[in-house]
Amino acid sequence: MTNDLNELEVNEIKNHAKEKLGLCRKGNDIIGTQIFSILGLYARVIYYPLGKNAPWGFTRISGSRNDASLEKPFVALNSSIPVDCQVFAAAHELYHIWYEQNPDMLPSDLLNEHDKKTSEKKANRFAAEFLVDELLLKQEIELYKIKKLTIKSILQLAELFTVPYRTMVKRLGEIGVIEDTDLNRFLAESEDSVEKYKKRYSIPSQKSDGRIIMDNLVELAVAAYEAGYITYEKLEYLLRISTLKPEDLGIEKKTACEFPSDDELDRIMEE
Repeated sequence: MTNDLNELEVNEIKNHAKEKLGLCRKGNDIIGTQIFSILGLYARVIYYPLGKNAPWGFTRISGSRNDASLEKPFVALNSSIPVDCQVFAAAHELYHIWYEQNPDMLPSDLLNEHDKKTSEKKANRFAAEFLVDELLLKQEIELYKIKKLTIKSILQLAELFTVPYRTMVKRLGEIGVIEDTDLNRFLAESEDSVEKYKKRYSIPSQKSDGRIIMDNLVELAVAAYEAGYITYEKLEYLLRISTLKPEDLGIEKKTACEFPSDDELDRIMEE
């Protein structure tokens, strides 16, 4: 399998991935969508549907004050792309946050490494190592009694680890499970043909969720309303950004206290 990263660089990335898997206590666990929670520990994250052909996301290391020491890095992920691609993008961005501290824009062809910078290839390899641990992958191959890798079995493994098809194909090549000839054949499959194979083998297609989540905006807005710092109307406005309504969170508009009428006051005074 051809790889523009040299052996020293690959070994360094493998060590980085093992280190972080241990730090996150995920050495014996398939990460999958847990990556979003892990990313949230190290960055302020916004999920927004930018469009299927738009960049997968971007990272701004310095935050809004141009000083990385003051705030967490800022990451935006495109929720218009399939969830497995969002998972890969999140792991890719973690590499930049942990090891490079450089701003990053993820192109829509992120998985195509032709003409990509070395730093992007390193981040891609780290994401693959972090999301698809070699030992876990081999365990799953044995568990499911996969003797010969086919498009069907590769798609099943990709779904299990919640990573794109191409990522799983490359990972299988990286750990020496498939030969270069088969690797190139599997990589030659177009996105359309992969989707057709998923339908043929009844493997769920990873759809985009189109979610709009602004870090902990919802939590902060509700807390501010409950503390009396903002009005119900302001709460409605803030929640609308995340396509939510107060009633979705079990919050009802408080009835304003009305002063008694003159007649009611007279009756109270007579009593």
